[in-house]
Amino acid sequence: MWNRRNQNPGSAGRPLPAEFLEWQVKLRAWTMHETHGAPHAGVAPLLVVRQPGLAVGVSSHSIICGLLPAPGVLDAKTVEFRELYEAHIGDGARAVYDQGIAYLKNYYEEASAFDPGSITTLLPRKLPVVDALRSETKCALVFYVFDLVDKSEVGRLRCLHVDCEADVLESGPVYDNVWWHNTLFHGPADEHVVIHFRHRGTWDTRFGALDEVAS
Repeated sequence: MWNRRNQNPGSAGRPLPAEFLEWQVKLRAWTMHETHGAPHAGVAPLLVVRQPGLAVGVSSHSIICGLLPAPGVLDAKTVEFRELYEAHIGDGARAVYDQGIAYLKNYYEEASAFDPGSITTLLPRKLPVVDALRSETKCALVFYVFDLVDKSEVGRLRCLHVDCEADVLESGPVYDNVWWHNTLFHGPADEHVVIHFRHRGTWDTRFGALDEVAS
């Protein structure tokens, strides 16, 4: 069983396609500079999990996903998130949010600064999708962007099916990093778990295709 409690995950999964990771970093930089943190559709994939009893045996759930810092700086970045929160919470949640945005404007610069093999999200502990991942760790993230107005590189059409193995974390370095990052913008999230998706393979599925994207 892959679900893990009180455990520090080791190395990440198979490297994500380089173009995909660069796109995700650019999307986040764009969000910090252009929308003051309001997420783009490109960081809100559908999480597809096994769900016996439904017509095709799976269910799909919307999430907002995140990137981890590179393993060598994971703990240091967690400390920076925590210190940023603690330095400004006395001035209120809005002050913490604004300081978090200012910090992240210089955070999403190079893809090499991030873990190349994993994606994360934070979810309430008691959700059907979390129960499903505790029972079956194999899952998929479907990134779908279709915008006839946005002609930018970050906003162009994409439909990517990303196969993953998911760890459900309730403590440890990855949990702490994601939790403190989230706390900057949404406050402390009690009764939540971190889902650590380890990449296994990516396919371009636009218009019925199923073309593997090289890592």
